[in-house]
Amino acid sequence: MTSPLFSIFIPAYNRGQVIARALDSITAQSCSSWEIIVVDDGSTDATDDVVARWSKVNGISVRYIYQANGGKHVAHNRGVSAAKGELFMVLDSDDRLTPGALGILAKAWLSLSPEQRLTCAGVEGLCVTSEGRLHGTAYPRDIWDGNYLELRGLQGICGEKRSALRVDVLRQYPYPVFAGETHVRPSYIWKQIAHRYSLRCVNQPVQIVDFAKNGLTATSSRRRLRNVKGLLAYWRDDVCFHQCFLSTSERVRHYAEFIRYGLHAGCALNEQWREVPRRLLWLRALPRGVANYLGDLLKKYHHR
Repeated sequence: MTSPLFSIFIPAYNRGQVIARALDSITAQSCSSWEIIVVDDGSTDATDDVVARWSKVNGISVRYIYQANGGKHVAHNRGVSAAKGELFMVLDSDDRLTPGALGILAKAWLSLSPEQRLTCAGVEGLCVTSEGRLHGTAYPRDIWDGNYLELRGLQGICGEKRSALRVDVLRQYPYPVFAGETHVRPSYIWKQIAHRYSLRCVNQPVQIVDFAKNGLTATSSRRRLRNVKGLLAYWRDDVCFHQCFLSTSERVRHYAEFIRYGLHAGCALNEQWREVPRRLLWLRALPRGVANYLGDLLKKYHHR
């Protein structure tokens, strides 16, 4: 049996009320070369029943994987391991593909020569809200080739984007897992991939995103202090390897975040001093990082 072009991965946690909408947006696509992988991250609602019923009614197989609650990054690792397609695309359970999204991404990917694909991690498009508003900023050109670090640091592109990345590349870059923590920032692996692979980006919407009131984005401030080891790993990686294209002020801000979450995770200031590649930046960021750390402690105390 021929492998599909897309493995569409839906991470789900108590999303029984909305996940059918995400699934419907896949079957509405003109491109039919796809498989669906749902990784249920420990739901306690009827997500499993909703997916099973949708699969039966539509006559479409869904690869449903249940795991104990470990976070989206753990679910992502499971989905990548299970994927049989060439390109892996994340579709959050409360989001939808735009009409023609897979056709847009397939065209962009197939426009690359076999030689170009060897050094390209995948393709990426824009996100819009359900009202049609662009989330963040568009790419510099309608078709833009570059990597994630250039895109964010050099070009200043911001906002939600959605990519379809090579499965074989993603298997080289799994998310780290920390005991007792349930979140690692998605760009942890995007930044790593950028050192070896480019992206082909297209100025066309491929997903509709509306952040749920109890979703990851909405609960970010509370989530941070529950996942300090993951944040320390993220900012350590950033200050040691990913500072290219950043202005000095941005570098200082990133160093301050490393100091902040290093203190939360038990990485003392003298340990940080030994780790950082640019100690002058660390010294400049020290007051801000310590102030943010103390502010977190104060907020935590008041929320008790």
